[in-house]
Amino acid sequence: MIGMEIVKVANTLRRIAFQEGYSDKSTKDNPTSLQQWLLSYIWNHQSAGDVFQKDLEDAFKVRRSTATEVLKAMERKNLIIRIPLAEDKRKKKIILTESAIEVCKANQARIIKTEQQIEKGLTKKEIKTFLHILDKIQDNLDNE
Repeated sequence: MIGMEIVKVANTLRRIAFQEGYSDKSTKDNPTSLQQWLLSYIWNHQSAGDVFQKDLEDAFKVRRSTATEVLKAMERKNLIIRIPLAEDKRKKKIILTESAIEVCKANQARIIKTEQQIEKGLTKKEIKTFLHILDKIQDNLDNE
């Protein structure tokens, strides 16, 4: 079953990419694996422009309510600040705090190592084909 295999790989990826987060539960303020992925996305995309909740919803295929709750939790953990735009107070850009930037810097090496582990033994053509297939699967699920 394709779905089961995707879930299995996703769980393994989540565990490997942020293994330290799982082993160090000494503080409730540690970001969860989803929060760490969101932080990484914000960190990598903020140089191209402002990042908003909708960007995260689209990139991670999460519902608005899920994104809202995760972002609220990230604010409580002092990982992000949301600043309303002057022209539209409902739209808030997401800014990383200094502690979040430190988390991102630490995670970057883990993410690169994990990507290398994922790609090990795969050709560029296989990677391209795999990503193409994942896109088709996502389209199938989005159009259901």
